[in-house]
Amino acid sequence: MEFTGDFDRYLKIFYRKLFPCELVCKWLSCGSKQMSEVLSRREFSFTLPGDVYVRYQSFNDSASFRKELIKSCPHKIDIGAVYSAPPKLQRSLSSVAFTPEWKELVFDIDLTDYDEIRFCCGAQNPDAKAPICEKCWELAKCAVICMDRALREDFGLEHILWVYSGRRGVHCWVCDPVARQLDSVGRTAIVEYLTLAHGGEARKSKKAAQLVDQPLHPSIESAASLLCPRFSNYCISQDMLNSCYPERIKWVLKHLPADMTLQRNKLTDQWTSDSSDNSSTAKRWNTLKLFLQEVRRNNIIKDIVLNTLYPRLDSNVSTGTGHLLKSPFCVHPKTGFVCVPFDAQNIEEFNPLTVPSLTSLVEQISRTTSGTEEPTGQHLLAYKGTALRPYIEFFENFINRLSASTEVSNVDNKLPLQDVVNLS
Repeated sequence: MEFTGDFDRYLKIFYRKLFPCELVCKWLSCGSKQMSEVLSRREFSFTLPGDVYVRYQSFNDSASFRKELIKSCPHKIDIGAVYSAPPKLQRSLSSVAFTPEWKELVFDIDLTDYDEIRFCCGAQNPDAKAPICEKCWELAKCAVICMDRALREDFGLEHILWVYSGRRGVHCWVCDPVARQLDSVGRTAIVEYLTLAHGGEARKSKKAAQLVDQPLHPSIESAASLLCPRFSNYCISQDMLNSCYPERIKWVLKHLPADMTLQRNKLTDQWTSDSSDNSSTAKRWNTLKLFLQEVRRNNIIKDIVLNTLYPRLDSNVSTGTGHLLKSPFCVHPKTGFVCVPFDAQNIEEFNPLTVPSLTSLVEQISRTTSGTEEPTGQHLLAYKGTALRPYIEFFENFINRLSASTEVSNVDNKLPLQDVVNLS
């Protein structure tokens, strides 16, 4: 979606009437009774019109936050750590007096990291009309399903907020007190535990060996059990074993190990050179799977599935407390879509192609208001007449559960780092 000069005008309306400043500030204060004290030490950054990037913004309350949003009209809002002093004073403080104290554990999944096996959109299809489609969104769904299970069951974490990035990915905010207090060692250990397949350039430095061996780690086995039933549909949707696309066939078959070189070469020659063989991807995948099952090499099937569908994480986003991540409810300037939170337990019902857009929300607002300034506080209810309502209500329920379970002032326990390291 391309915008003209209306983008900034629409965005100002969005910030004035729809952006949930009060909820965002409550969330970032973790429900603390000393909300202003905590919020004032939280870093915000703005990307302003003209790609001007401004870091170390901070606010004492939601009113000052909203006022600045309306005034500056940032195209992007990023959220950072809670520091030892207000970030707006950063220039006047020494590095010793200004240090990050804590931040949510965050993850960023970008579908560009899957471009080697994403043929419908992205680098493999430069003519695609959109950055994602329902076919490749399956990759994001697989990542969410796997990570949500691991974070909850393997680490015992509970307050996990998933947010659509507005374009081609998802963000994860783990808000449990023990996760917020993790240092870089603990964060790195968790990322390494969750990392199996590497996308893009990272994969080129790895050998083409199997990523899984017998016996499998319980977490990998759990991931395989979730992903194997989903692989066939993805493989078919991307036509990965069609003779017209020999590189796709070679990518799948390269996962056959060295002791199966003869079979790999035979299948490669047959499937890539025989134009008269019109076998479908579905039939070929079934043939390959049955063969591997017959020779009791089920782990090779899992290897192919995991290399394709397992989450590909940008570790730099997660391992330190200094990295910022886009705020929920931002508007992506290239798509116009709002970065809305969603329920991982009902991810099949979430469609990123139908989330509220800036233009549609402004149109919905215009039907119910005259476009003039409302009485104080009326903007708090404006979202109820728009498509943003279920997402804001979901966010509010998440915050209420988080607030009920913990307060920042009572956080004094940390996730046992040695236990995390031992899991890696």
